Amino acid sequence: MGTKNKPIRLDDDQLSQLTSQITEALKAQLFQREEEVDKRLTGLDTKTDELEQHNRLENLRIFGVKEESGEDTDKIVINVALKAKIKLNAAAISRSHRVGPRAPGKTRAIIVKFVSYADRKRLFEAKKNLKGTGITIREDLTMIRQQILKKATDKFSMQCVWSNNGVIIVKHEDKYHRFKTMAQLDDFIYETL
Repeated sequence: MGTKNKPIRLDDDQLSQLTSQITEALKAQLFQREEEVDKRLTGLDTKTDELEQHNRLENLRIFGVKEESGEDTDKIVINVALKAKIKLNAAAISRSHRVGPRAPGKTRAIIVKFVSYADRKRLFEAKKNLKGTGITIREDLTMIRQQILKKATDKFSMQCVWSNNGVIIVKHEDKYHRFKTMAQLDDFIYETL
């Protein structure tokens, strides 16, 4: 009858050992939880980037066109298309404008959003006709995709790396490899070492 409320007595070593076991168990749980949260955050970051890139599918960026005050960027886009040997009309362009801050001696890029993906695709595919003009057309990539493109270009050279529909493509040893995340590219770089 008296054993029910009998206090548990531990010496210092037993208390220290019990405290250590509890601490280790809590650390393991915390570490597991942290890994789960990191995995979910990475998944959310990837999904967010995917959605942002999808929203940019109708956009292109045009580089190398001299900037003038009072310019009409829609007309510039139409003229660039003519130089690329395709015909576009103003109705094909949803909107266009220069991007980035003005800086002396620096020409800002033009971003153009097309009404239809088909018109955007025609101009993007015709960009090869602009060689030697100083004008370059690139996809409107998210910051993450730009970083992937830069890292891939630094590693594999500009001639072997490009983007298509927001996917970074690397030609390596006569094979084409596609990347949407930095982790995918990092794994590939590690495999090629």
